[in-house]
Amino acid sequence: MHSSRLAIERHCREVIRSCMNIVDSRGDTYVAIHKDDDIQCVVLVTMFHTYPIMSVIVADKILFSQEHESDMFKAANELNSESVTGWHTLVTSEDGNTIYMYRRCLWMTTHLENEEFIELLCTSISEYRKGRRLLASQPTDAQPAAPEPENEETRNRT
Repeated sequence: MHSSRLAIERHCREVIRSCMNIVDSRGDTYVAIHKDDDIQCVVLVTMFHTYPIMSVIVADKILFSQEHESDMFKAANELNSESVTGWHTLVTSEDGNTIYMYRRCLWMTTHLENEEFIELLCTSISEYRKGRRLLASQPTDAQPAAPEPENEETRNRT
């Protein structure tokens, strides 16, 4: 049992490394910067050590700045231990900035393919982009409601 778990973790690390432009890592938390025409964000991929689950967190790029580095890794670990998939906020310890993040999870298996992992990353970035745009357009005096993640049920409502 233990050797199969190690094989799964080794396989998933290989998939992560082959699919992400990793700029930093700490243990099994890998960090990449995503940039496209209208957004820059941080992508953290963390492997749980208590469950065979991989967590993808997409967050505001400010989280990657040097003064927020400890907040970034702390947030990744805390979200793994206590939260579900969806939107979260983090208030940084240094300056009180509010950072928005979106989180998805995937069971780790030896059958995880690069295409499946890339699709998870793209879906998570897309959800972050849509939600971030919505949050940015709301007044700043009230705490905004987190956007609902897109799924088949919410797609059918529109």
